Amino acid sequence: MAMPNPYQNYKQQAIYNMTPPELLILVYDELVKRVHLSVTALETGGIDAAHKHLLRAQDIVRYLSVTLKDGYEISETLDNLYDFFLQQLVQANVHKDPAILAEILPMIEELRDAWRQAEKTYRE
Repeated sequence: MAMPNPYQNYKQQAIYNMTPPELLILVYDELVKRVHLSVTALETGGIDAAHKHLLRAQDIVRYLSVTLKDGYEISETLDNLYDFFLQQLVQANVHKDPAILAEILPMIEELRDAWRQAEKTYRE
């Protein structure tokens, strides 16, 4: 029988105690990380690794899209943006083109940073 990993338990508890804005930022951080890893993998010939990271990035964008609350103007805007990100991630994966990712990465980072600022303002 495997011993429980104290670090995993700590991480799991930390996530359970996060506020919704903190969780959203965590999701965006993971998306940024996956896109960065995809770019690096594509630039170094790691096609399989890039594919794996791009699929995960696509899953994250789908998650962000389906968790939007209907009835808000911002939700429709974000949904359109997520659709664009998803299309670009798919194209980058099909064509193995890091330039496509370089185009959307600053937009994703800007969105993440905006959510970070909103969360910080909310806490104050």
